[in-house]
Amino acid sequence: MPDFRKKYFIIVLLLVIVAGLYLSGRLKTSRVKDIEGNVVRLADIQETITTGGVIEDTNAERQAEGLHDLTENELLNRIAEERARDLLDKQYFAHVSPTGEQATDIARKVGYPYKMIAENLAGGNFPTSKKMVDGWMQSPGHRKNILDPDVKEIGVAILKGKMHGQNTTIGVQIFGLESPPVSVKVCPQPSEMLKSEIETKKAEIAGLQERLSRLKEELDEEAQTIKTDRNTAGASRQDVHDLNIRIKAYNEKSHWHNRIAADARAKAMVLQRMIDEYNRAVRDYSDCRNSDGHE
Repeated sequence: MPDFRKKYFIIVLLLVIVAGLYLSGRLKTSRVKDIEGNVVRLADIQETITTGGVIEDTNAERQAEGLHDLTENELLNRIAEERARDLLDKQYFAHVSPTGEQATDIARKVGYPYKMIAENLAGGNFPTSKKMVDGWMQSPGHRKNILDPDVKEIGVAILKGKMHGQNTTIGVQIFGLESPPVSVKVCPQPSEMLKSEIETKKAEIAGLQERLSRLKEELDEEAQTIKTDRNTAGASRQDVHDLNIRIKAYNEKSHWHNRIAADARAKAMVLQRMIDEYNRAVRDYSDCRNSDGHE
């Protein structure tokens, strides 16, 4: 081989080796799944949001407070992924699904023997894992979960999809503490978070009912006025035109009233399922305590 070819070959080979070493040392991948369930491999650089990055940044926050690192748990990952998928499939953003299911139900289904389960949700467009964790840290409730000294394990899911027609990234953190393998039964207490969400939902429905009441009064008054004017209005073209405009406005307001009423009914159904779930948890807790001879 001529000397210049040998030199060219050696230079190219060295560049390939250096590039390979650089990439292997600087790039790592984590799980990011799209709505179809396909794993997307992404370089874990500064402008990437990944499950591994979320766990790393979460542990960094705990380390700053002198707390132990959380260990990734595959069962908690499954719970997080199922929750994220359910949010996108059913188009809602809450700790309890429209069917009344929450993280604890999935934990029982996948066989995670929990003593404690907590959940953080995030939705939006996050450029990095740290931005998502920073957002949670700004919320007292989410921050409390991240810095809980009692939890030992974590599961994370990142799922990209559409929420109400907009591209979004859903992030779910599931924090867990497994029940100790002892004969003493651990009685899971009713969720305080669910109880709080029930009160929030009640307030939402009360607000809708108040709006419906005001609209109903306005519609009744306008209907009576339109009926009277139909009987007394003159036959001029202008009178007929004015009356038709008022009837059209009445019909639009009536349509808006019906939409609010439908929304209120749907929220009431969700509220009832939440109440049923909470009451079931209260009964289960009471039965568990009584069966162990607690007072």
